[in-house]
Amino acid sequence: MMMKWFVALALILIAPTVHAQQIYETARAVRSLGMGGMYIPIVNDTDALFYNPAALAKVKGFNFTVPSVAAGINSDSISSLDTLKNFDSSNPSSYNSLYGKRFDVEAAGKAAFAMPYFGFGYYTNYNASVELHDPANPQFDSFFQNDQGYVIGGAVPLGPNIYGGLNVKRISRWGGTEQQLGLAEVSSGMSLDKLESYYQNKGTGYGLDLALMTEIQAPLTPTIAVVWQDVGDTSFTKTAGTDAPPHIEQNISAGLGVGFDIPGIDWTAGAEFRQLNQNDIQFGKKLHIGTELSIPLFDFRAGIDQGYFTYGAGFNFLIFRVDAASYTEELGVYPGQTAENRYAVSVSIDLSFDADFHFTDNEGKRRKLKQRR
Repeated sequence: MMMKWFVALALILIAPTVHAQQIYETARAVRSLGMGGMYIPIVNDTDALFYNPAALAKVKGFNFTVPSVAAGINSDSISSLDTLKNFDSSNPSSYNSLYGKRFDVEAAGKAAFAMPYFGFGYYTNYNASVELHDPANPQFDSFFQNDQGYVIGGAVPLGPNIYGGLNVKRISRWGGTEQQLGLAEVSSGMSLDKLESYYQNKGTGYGLDLALMTEIQAPLTPTIAVVWQDVGDTSFTKTAGTDAPPHIEQNISAGLGVGFDIPGIDWTAGAEFRQLNQNDIQFGKKLHIGTELSIPLFDFRAGIDQGYFTYGAGFNFLIFRVDAASYTEELGVYPGQTAENRYAVSVSIDLSFDADFHFTDNEGKRRKLKQRR
């Protein structure tokens, strides 16, 4: 009996320190998700604007992404599709099958232009989730966030094979905090206007990214990159609602990438540590390792993200590119605590021209201009 009381007391004392700690990031490339989230040491196209502005120095020719759209969903949402087809929202008993399941969806779009040492772009990212818990006092934990950002960036040579990069961005944020909705309120019918009233907070902020990158003249061309995103945190000034949305915490990342290009085959691999400045995030959640093998028309990817395996693939044909990824998001404090399997796909149109303004398709961009090293 004494041991039971001791365990109960320990749980009460420890519980407040163990909380959900999902890392929210926007403008993520599906290509990166397939490689365990690793990207900053190898990116060298329009995505450099969103990951590593120093990598604009690696861009060849003139590149347009017009546009790229992506969507993602978690495994609970997929496994519950049959249940939701015949779901009666006005019948409280219909919700019994939903307890303990978390539904998460994400949609994103971006457009960008990049040329050697300069680029600008736009992105929008929607994320929404809901989870029903506590049968004794049913509550929906809901989350909604939308970020829209305009980014302009540049890179400068600082020495032989050393480059610095800078991004300036304007971000509008809507939502960004969890809200609790009562089951009775939801089952009795909730209008869209009523639902939106829970997420009135909107704000606008300005952010700064800094980056440093060097390419080592050695076999496999090792590339080292350090990126400091949202320097000093990106805070928002309230434009609607009662409070400003939560700020974006600064994020310091470092990565190492290697690779080679030979006729018919490109190979890339790398490792990256993110959130290095955030001591409350455990080390295992900061590590991202990935690799990509490219052959004509197809790319194959694999990696480790927050301690979980990821994999993905891409298809390139003329100006069209399709990427898909399966990965796991850690919702808890440490790897292995609360894993959530997710799936994402993106479709993009890439227009590229070489220095002589000759059109190149995705294959030509990757091989002749070595865009995907």
